[in-house]
Amino acid sequence: MPVPLLPTMVGACTLSNVYLAQGFPIVRHITMISALVIWLIYLVRIFLVFETCKSEYKTTVPSSLYAGFTMLMMILGSYIFDFSPEMGKLFWSLGLGLHTLHILIFTYRNIVKDFKMDTFVPSYFVTYNGIMVSVVIGGVMKEPTILKIVTYYGIGVFTLIIPFMIYRLVKHDLKDAFYHTQAIVLAPSSLCTVSYLNSVQNPNIYLLGYLYICVLLALIFIIYKLPKFFSFGFSPAFAGLTFPMAIGIVATTKMSGYLKTIGYLDLAIFLTQLSGIQIYLTSGIIFYILLNMFIWIRKD
Repeated sequence: MPVPLLPTMVGACTLSNVYLAQGFPIVRHITMISALVIWLIYLVRIFLVFETCKSEYKTTVPSSLYAGFTMLMMILGSYIFDFSPEMGKLFWSLGLGLHTLHILIFTYRNIVKDFKMDTFVPSYFVTYNGIMVSVVIGGVMKEPTILKIVTYYGIGVFTLIIPFMIYRLVKHDLKDAFYHTQAIVLAPSSLCTVSYLNSVQNPNIYLLGYLYICVLLALIFIIYKLPKFFSFGFSPAFAGLTFPMAIGIVATTKMSGYLKTIGYLDLAIFLTQLSGIQIYLTSGIIFYILLNMFIWIRKD
């Protein structure tokens, strides 16, 4: 079972929350239960083939994607919370704590100890900004201080990394195996936008504008790259398209709602229509990738 299945399920769960907001709870239930089963299988896999997982975790790109395990924990925590607040918050808290530990280990191994330009790819954002999932779905946990700390950390680390990442993508060749990681650039700015609106009562319009402009630029970049992305034969690397596209919908929806509250109605309507296009695109992309992912796993 490939490591990229983890962030793929994070993307599917995020999209299911979008459908919940549209009035389709059954989509969320099916997706969350499926994600829980996959998360449990991965947990068992870690114990049964520990040396394999350890070897994967020592490799930069797979290691960065292992953050999907803790991201999935946090999302599942918000789902479980509906049925058992204590268990849901425990799951969320453990995911947040383990993700923090993962960031520290990843930073030491891949930045401090042995930095390589070849493996400095956008999947770094899965590790460094993925923790912000705790804020996106964490309002019910009633931990406003923690949510604000994670939000400002995420905005800071995104602002720090993104210029270096852009330079790396422009100036250095990207191996085919890592090509689809380029789509991940949509995720951190989207996470920052949603987290900022979720955790700050009176957001700074200039900071919010900066974050959402980054979302729009990244979305345009991905749409431009879509033909090239799908020119490759399918592999688990396609997972790079899933969560970023899904959280991008949430960012646009949240931004539209905010603009409506401050009186920018025309712009809010435009973004609402844009979110519809994003839902349309993302649903097709995630369905295609999930279907092919499971076919690939079965053949493998």
